[in-house]
Amino acid sequence: MKEQEILEMQRLIDEGVRRAQSRLWQRAGAAQQSLVVCRGGKILEMVPEVEMEHIVADSSCGDPLARRKQR
Repeated sequence: MKEQEILEMQRLIDEGVRRAQSRLWQRAGAAQQSLVVCRGGKILEMVPEVEMEHIVADSSCGDPLARRKQR
């Protein structure tokens, strides 16, 4: 495979991943749910902006278990 073909294939893969993440984020927002992800070795709960109005920021905002107990 040529270098150009590899770069094009990687671009298409990256675009597909971004679209899938976007759809997942939209579904979570519509269902008023959060997403739990691992970033930099830490587990984080990500909340779509739709739900952000109902959440008070505190020191446990990144801990999914602590946030679940608050609900």
